[in-house]
Amino acid sequence: MELEGKVAVITGAGAGLGRGLAHRLGSAGMKIVLSGPTPKRLEETASQLAANNVEALCVQADVSDISQVEALANAALDRFGAVHLLCNNAGVAAFGPIGDMSMDDWRWTISVNLWGPINGVQVFLPIMEKQGEGHICTTASESGLYGAPFLGAYNVSKFGVVGLMSSLERDLRTRKSPVSASVFCPSAMATDVMGTARNRPKDFVTAPMSEATQNFRDVVQGVIANGMNPDDAADFVVEGIRAGKFWIFSHPHVPETALKQATVMAEKQELIDL
Repeated sequence: MELEGKVAVITGAGAGLGRGLAHRLGSAGMKIVLSGPTPKRLEETASQLAANNVEALCVQADVSDISQVEALANAALDRFGAVHLLCNNAGVAAFGPIGDMSMDDWRWTISVNLWGPINGVQVFLPIMEKQGEGHICTTASESGLYGAPFLGAYNVSKFGVVGLMSSLERDLRTRKSPVSASVFCPSAMATDVMGTARNRPKDFVTAPMSEATQNFRDVVQGVIANGMNPDDAADFVVEGIRAGKFWIFSHPHVPETALKQATVMAEKQELIDL
């Protein structure tokens, strides 16, 4: 995919990987539409882009609400006249074993992590097909290939994203669509995913956190803090899109571990401790 002079819409663009993608795609010559729930963070990203002469538009939107995703698309079209790349990147995380999670833990996580990408595909795919070109890349996770403990809702949402994008890619290829698709499955990145609860609806009840869950959360926090720089991870995404890859990985162990688990389960019908 050629990027120079084209338009990218990035959700979750206020920090982390979304901000990294904005910088990398902007430096590739794209105009950028920044979307997220926090205007201040979006404006910070836009200011950084402006310092590098990258044109950007900020649109506050909750991706779990399709009407807000439609408004995002309309704002992008009103400003730039087209959308060539959609990065479904917004994501949140709730912690706890499945038996302890509240229904609101499930609703919040899946509404953002899975319904967000579904809404993005539903809104932007017709636009791209009508204009005769486009690409949709969605951020999943290694947790979309093999689950981690105490992250049941997150795992389910990311498995769903992998299924969504795999199905979309095959549909597009079968129909000879001018639009293509990819999925990004990273391991730990130094992002603020642990702080996304600040955007959780206030009327969504959070399940009490057990000592075991808190201990696991602390471990994950340390892993994330020492994770890959999101700007570096964004390089893998941009190069994958340019190269026409469907599966995009930033960490070599992710596909290797996924293959190992699949092989063990197929041959021995037992789970392995990852």
